[in-house]
Amino acid sequence: MGVLSCMKYLMFIFNVLVFAGGTCLAAMGVWVAVDPAGFQGIVAARAVLSAGAWLLLAVGIALSLLGFLGCCGALRRSRPLLLLFFILVSLIFLMQLIGAVLFLVHWKQVQPEHFLSELQRNYGGDEGAEVFSTAWNTLMVTFSCCGVLGPEDFGNGSRFQELHPGMPWPRACCARDGLLQAGELLGWEQCQDRSPGYIHEQGCFSTFGKTLQRYISLPGTCSLAVLGIEIFAMFFAFCLYYNFD
Repeated sequence: MGVLSCMKYLMFIFNVLVFAGGTCLAAMGVWVAVDPAGFQGIVAARAVLSAGAWLLLAVGIALSLLGFLGCCGALRRSRPLLLLFFILVSLIFLMQLIGAVLFLVHWKQVQPEHFLSELQRNYGGDEGAEVFSTAWNTLMVTFSCCGVLGPEDFGNGSRFQELHPGMPWPRACCARDGLLQAGELLGWEQCQDRSPGYIHEQGCFSTFGKTLQRYISLPGTCSLAVLGIEIFAMFFAFCLYYNFD
């Protein structure tokens, strides 16, 4: 009986943490979505930010409901609630496993040619107001890269070349004295001459891939920790379900 009581309170504590985390995510999603004090003004890709905000809100609400359900099931010793909690956590666990398998199978099949064709067809330049152009400008400045494969991406009959026939590539490809778009260019003329140190020669596809590989261990570790917690949650719910009257 002591072990059962211990498991009940462990499950309760676990679900309180899940509920708190879900509430924080939902609150963050609401905060970004309503744009307090011009928060979205500092981000170029507002559509991407808005989608991320609603995703945070949805995940936060789902986790909060799941945590609340687990708490009620443990404290009220309710077998139907515990069974529902077990089923929901099992479904989430399976979806995460399927997503991980699909990612591992297909991530190496992503080729730069698709991104290159999209860039050449839709990118409008440094002053482009559409989401696609502003998102690419932010990406190139932040990661110190140029185009998909390199500066040559902005020639060859691209939309950028049609709109700016006198420019070989956008200013976003040039080196700055800071990472933000407000940073001053080190030298636009030297950048146009492709002088070393004044232009980012490397494409964003390889740069972003290297950055992802460098930091993939952190999200991978967090994902494994979440999967482990979910396994323990299913185990606790299963044990409590078969021991409660």
